[in-house]
Amino acid sequence: MAFQDEPPSPVVARRSVKPGVGIFVGHWLPFSETFIYAQVAQHSGYAPRVLARGFTPYADRFPHQPVVVPRGLERWTYPWGGSRRYRRALRDVSVIHAHYGLNGVVALPYAEAAGLPLVVTFHGHDVAGLFPENRNTLRYGRYQRWAPRLFDRASRLLAVSEELADRLREAGAPAHKIHVHRLGVDLRGFSVPDRSGVGPTVLMVGRMVEKKGMADGIRAFARIAPAFPAARLRIIGDGPLRPRLEQTAREAAVPVEFSGVLDGAGVRRAMAEALLLLAPSKVAPSGDREGLPIVLKEAGASGLAVLATRHGGIPELIRDGENGLLAPEGDVEGLAERLRALLSDPDLRRRLGRAARRSIETEWDAAQQIARLEGHFDAVVSSPSVRPHR
Repeated sequence: MAFQDEPPSPVVARRSVKPGVGIFVGHWLPFSETFIYAQVAQHSGYAPRVLARGFTPYADRFPHQPVVVPRGLERWTYPWGGSRRYRRALRDVSVIHAHYGLNGVVALPYAEAAGLPLVVTFHGHDVAGLFPENRNTLRYGRYQRWAPRLFDRASRLLAVSEELADRLREAGAPAHKIHVHRLGVDLRGFSVPDRSGVGPTVLMVGRMVEKKGMADGIRAFARIAPAFPAARLRIIGDGPLRPRLEQTAREAAVPVEFSGVLDGAGVRRAMAEALLLLAPSKVAPSGDREGLPIVLKEAGASGLAVLATRHGGIPELIRDGENGLLAPEGDVEGLAERLRALLSDPDLRRRLGRAARRSIETEWDAAQQIARLEGHFDAVVSSPSVRPHR
């Protein structure tokens, strides 16, 4: 089912005094959510005010003011509308934007109390968390109980892919509120390097959780490694599955470099030093799945050939044989076959990388996507169905 991905036009002229947007997030900010920082930093028509539950050890890597966090007893009451700091921060904003449905539930009582329109962006696991298999889990139980109220009160529900929008509708969200909004890439941060002298490095980047399918990636690499003795697999990221993945690499007896967490500049350097990006995503046993991984867009922006799976919204970005290669999710042999083809054929890698860069330039530019997001804000702020904030 297709969903609207453009807010009503025309685009509103930028104001001399920007209206505020209160942005609800989890902690400010894990490296797995750098796309949120990119979006906050690029707002041009709205002044962003971030409301977070706390800070990560990496917060200094994401400089922004203000970031409002609950203090004292508010750390226990803020999820139910009990933070005075949050309420003060929302006095001069025109719209609330929550990243992830779980943060939408936190934002809900504040939006209701202030009479502010609420826009919620769904990214992946927050949609899986709405289904029955997660009803009694600690993470999603309360979220599911509040979801009907969230769907009723929110002005717009944004999904980062068509596939995720379909799943959101299946979970009970009203179709007329669902819009596809794609997260873009700031092309100013990416260039296409000369990879003619680059060693045969296969790169995987992401949080080490089930849906990233990294164990499948290691096993696929192990199958082709004997034919490419100079090749190595490099994995950037961290997460709960790291010990298990390290054990998988040892059992496969293949050269795997675990580089840990790197900042954006480090990831870009790694992409410049690799021949291809491997993204073997798949549905986790919990039902968790990808929306559309930002790392695939970043790889395309750097002209890097990509091998991914037909999973989530990935086929909406990667067109098999045109700007990347796709394998069925969970198909280790299929991944190995395509890995072999990419490592053997530099012309294929260059052709796919050039096409990927063109597709990012024309379809996934961050400035265009931010303008569309602010178009969604403009539409709900002007809607008579929301009581004006006083």
